[in-house]
Amino acid sequence: MDVNGSLELQQHLAQILKTGMAISETTPSRLDKIQDEWSKFIKGKPVNTSIVPRTIYDSWQRSMEYGVDPYSRNERFLSKEEIKKQILDKDGLVKKFGDIIIEVQRLAREKGLSVQLFDSEANNIQLIAHSSFLHRELGLRNPIPVNVSENIFGTNAGCLAIRENKSVQVLGPEHFNFYFHKFYCSAAPIHNTKGDIIGAINISSYSHKHTIDTLMLVTFLAKTFDSINFIMDTIGKLDTFNLAMNRTIEYLPQGMVYVNNDNEIEHYNDKMVELLGLDKSNIKADLTKYISDLQKVGVDSFADKKEIYLDVQGRKKLFLISAKKIFNHNSSEERIIFLENAKNANNTSDGNETYYTFDDIIGENKNLMEVKNQAKIVAKSSSPVLIFGESGTGKELFAQAIHNDSPRKNKPFVAINCGAIPHDLVESELFGYESGAFTGASKNGKLGKLEIACGGTLFLDEIESMPINIQIKLLRALSTNRIYRIGGIKEIPVDIRVISATKKDLLQEADEGNFREDLYYRIGIITLKLPALRERNSDIPILAKHFIDVISKEYNLQEIKAEKEFFEALSHYSWRGNIRELRNVIERAIVLLCGREKISLSDLPEKIVKAYNYKSLKTKVILIKETKNSSSSLMKMSEEIIIEILLREENGNLSRVAERLGICRSTLYNRINSSEKLKKNLDKHKIG
Repeated sequence: MDVNGSLELQQHLAQILKTGMAISETTPSRLDKIQDEWSKFIKGKPVNTSIVPRTIYDSWQRSMEYGVDPYSRNERFLSKEEIKKQILDKDGLVKKFGDIIIEVQRLAREKGLSVQLFDSEANNIQLIAHSSFLHRELGLRNPIPVNVSENIFGTNAGCLAIRENKSVQVLGPEHFNFYFHKFYCSAAPIHNTKGDIIGAINISSYSHKHTIDTLMLVTFLAKTFDSINFIMDTIGKLDTFNLAMNRTIEYLPQGMVYVNNDNEIEHYNDKMVELLGLDKSNIKADLTKYISDLQKVGVDSFADKKEIYLDVQGRKKLFLISAKKIFNHNSSEERIIFLENAKNANNTSDGNETYYTFDDIIGENKNLMEVKNQAKIVAKSSSPVLIFGESGTGKELFAQAIHNDSPRKNKPFVAINCGAIPHDLVESELFGYESGAFTGASKNGKLGKLEIACGGTLFLDEIESMPINIQIKLLRALSTNRIYRIGGIKEIPVDIRVISATKKDLLQEADEGNFREDLYYRIGIITLKLPALRERNSDIPILAKHFIDVISKEYNLQEIKAEKEFFEALSHYSWRGNIRELRNVIERAIVLLCGREKISLSDLPEKIVKAYNYKSLKTKVILIKETKNSSSSLMKMSEEIIIEILLREENGNLSRVAERLGICRSTLYNRINSSEKLKKNLDKHKIG
């Protein structure tokens, strides 16, 4: 296939730009904020680096150090004649890169873009396209710089692409020079066959609406220039649009998937695989299932970003999702779906990840449902909540669910285990400290958990372990909504919702002098008492099946089933460690499967098997007592029950069973043969 004569190439390149135009717009309000920060910077005032990207801010700093005048109009620009010459003198580029150059010029005319090549020193090599020239019969209106070095021109996309060795955008007021604040530029580095940077390609636009589109296009062009030999070899085998999409979407910060009119996945990037934790051996199948589920909730209507919870390896995670409908050259409707981590997008990285919602609280027990419904009501307020329950009953799960169902869900969720921190460090963890507050303190000071959680939720687990002196300070902070850092004199306002958790009776602890009663009444306005697992016995099989599914996915195993006896044994155990212990037991059983597809009683720990056998024996003994058979029949029934239980405990090992009964193996074998029930057990355990 000849690149120079490829109409298909032109069509697909046009489609890339049209696709991009539908994808995203730069928010004018964001640019207004950056404009304000630029003005502060030029005047020598402090800049809010949470608004200005770090790469841009660092470049502003260097530009100022170089002595670049932000209001200068004296930089060298191409003359009208030079622009005409470079635009018309395209034969060399067309010969090397094909009709793609002509297509770029046409698109630049239609979309108002300028495309320029620079060498590794940021000197102009070739102006490929210029909208002013093409629109206004070679008339010059917008400036084209001869050199965009940072020490001459200040912050711009071309110099940053060369410096950072990656695709970058510099939008409006992110430019250091005031007179370029109306320009929106995307640039990407160009390399030789050794991977060395030999220059950059820059696309400038005069509209804030062109962001993702120009970034995709400039990245595609740079990669084409990088690998022209590869393009020449494969152009006849690969659809150019597919090539461009696959190459460029890897540079996007969001997960992206491209779905055709038949709901088939055409393209996806590694970021999407990473966000959803997909098994690399089965990506398309798993991704197709996600897309199918998303379509059921109407993802196609999500033109703006929407929050959505997705199941990622058995855990709920919050994402921001948007979808754009596009039309290809056959007028078929297709879609691009974008996914990003909601926590990152909302700048809550200082908090802990919150995975759980009320949907993750599994069970049908009446007491559990009452607590769950009460928690849903409480979530809508900002009242303090005290969660009481034994270890492993799911206290943090409830805390996260309350946070994620509250008006504070997009703010930090900060968890601290009071029992896991040395007593002399609890105060600094909660309240932070100023620089030099004590020996070994960081010279920059440190934020405390109460400050980090500001606007969100502070979860204090094992609060009964908090030292008394810190309880006094915490009580004052919660009463006044003000704190002092250690070594500080400035009062800091805080706005937090406190959720506490304990496994002890705090009023009893108060009577014993271990906990302040006034703090109890402050944190315990709402108290939720979680039932122990042994108090919700009917939920054990439900939870066990849930954990089997979740852990199977984590280990990339096919569907695993369990024998009825396995679930019965779980229901006969007291579960001292509650749900946490149950999950660990299920994981142990799955690990011990060794290729089998069904979990059996033998995969459980000995203590659970013995508890099951004991309760089974007790039940059968009661039945025997109620039986009116002869004494010899009762003896035989009792003997069968005992042998049956021992066979199960010893996994069919006749020698060990005989030893425990105090008889020889042959006697045991004869007794088994005399009972049809025991012979079936013999076959079940595959005794030879």
